[in-house]
Amino acid sequence: MLSEYLSFILYGFLVVATGVGAIALSSLLGPKKTYSKVKFEPYECGVDQTENPHKPFALKFYTFALLFILFDIETIFLLPWAYGFKRLLHTGTLPAVLFFLVLLGLGLFYIIKTRALEWE
Repeated sequence: MLSEYLSFILYGFLVVATGVGAIALSSLLGPKKTYSKVKFEPYECGVDQTENPHKPFALKFYTFALLFILFDIETIFLLPWAYGFKRLLHTGTLPAVLFFLVLLGLGLFYIIKTRALEWE
């Protein structure tokens, strides 16, 4: 029984050995890191940095991007179901998809109610 899985075990070993070997070889042959204050300063057209780069970031941009990704991924999950709608209609998936759409609608209603997408 073990002989049936021998090729998979060998393949797994080769995958791990290749990854470890590539990392070891690059650390041996690659350039070594040198640390200096000048090297880590940002370079912008030869002009020295005048202000702090760690400014506060507006949370609305992050929220908008996160909500866009969320609804985009949920839409992607609907596309395969919509493609095979006639075939899947008879398998009893309609209640599950309707439940999914209701949850999507509730989430969108909550987002609109809390004004998460409004700019100031």
